[in-house]
Amino acid sequence: MARRTEADWIAVGLDLLAEHGHTRLTVADLCARCGLTKGSLYHHYPDMGAFRTALLGAWRERNTERLIAQAERETSTEEKTRVLDRLAQALDLRLERAVRNWAAHDTAARAVVQAVDCQRIDYLVRLCREEGGSAADARDLAALTYAMYLGLQQLFGADEQAALRRLMPKVEFVLPGGLRATATTAERE
Repeated sequence: MARRTEADWIAVGLDLLAEHGHTRLTVADLCARCGLTKGSLYHHYPDMGAFRTALLGAWRERNTERLIAQAERETSTEEKTRVLDRLAQALDLRLERAVRNWAAHDTAARAVVQAVDCQRIDYLVRLCREEGGSAADARDLAALTYAMYLGLQQLFGADEQAALRRLMPKVEFVLPGGLRATATTAERE
């Protein structure tokens, strides 16, 4: 079998994590999946700690930074939101849940997940602010939107991706309708 690159090992690690969880992120399981010896893995990573750090970095880049970068290519807030929504719904929910489960048991993973949560919420706040919402309303709406997204990830079923795609438009994913609804409520008070 051909030598694996760092990107190959990361892809295998993300697949293994999504399928079996963080407890199976072992040298033995990774090598068994690839049909290679541990020397091949250690050629790229000095130890499993370094591999796990790279794996969490790859998850952050692929599931957060890449989405934000793609959304930012759009000019209007509505289009940015539409792109972000579409990309977020396409993420592998098994991987998202597995990383969060890992974070419940590991301080390094927890730190990365907390940083990702802040980055995601901050981006939603920025989108809300672009629509003219106050800082407080933008923070609240972003937190509620993100909490709904995380909550919907926890629903299990035969086709969880389809359920997420079906339910998210019904909650209007905050922008731009959420700000209008908040403004209307504030005006009535």
